[in-house]
Amino acid sequence: MSSGDIVISVKPQFVARILAGSKVAELRRRAPRILPGCKVWIYTKAPEATVTVCVTVDRIVIGSPREIWQEHELSLGVSRDEFETYFAETQVACAILFSQVQAVRPALPLSEIRAESRHFQPPQFFKRLHEGSAELRLFRSRLRKRTPKHSAQAS
Repeated sequence: MSSGDIVISVKPQFVARILAGSKVAELRRRAPRILPGCKVWIYTKAPEATVTVCVTVDRIVIGSPREIWQEHELSLGVSRDEFETYFAETQVACAILFSQVQAVRPALPLSEIRAESRHFQPPQFFKRLHEGSAELRLFRSRLRKRTPKHSAQAS
């Protein structure tokens, strides 16, 4: 388990909700091996294809989809239909709750990331970023701080 930095890929509509403050949790079908305090860099999938936001993990909650929905509905930033579609035929759900949201401005396009780190590939699940790596230096150079509108504790 690590409290370091990782990068994950997220669909554009969900990244927009994170930036707007209506989504303060990321849903996954399986939990990444990370700890509270981990910085999660969010790569917005195509057509944007940019690193747009960095969140700090408050906590990771694992349970049945029903439990996750009942306990964290207000933090998830998704409709009931979106939630049920994502977790269809799944017994376990994971919610990564954020304590802090930082915008990456200007957003980092994939082409610029690859100019610094030729072999960078947007991850399917997640990619660990190593201290001192070209990607991590580039990502950190673009942060703007913001606190989520809804505390992860409030749900």
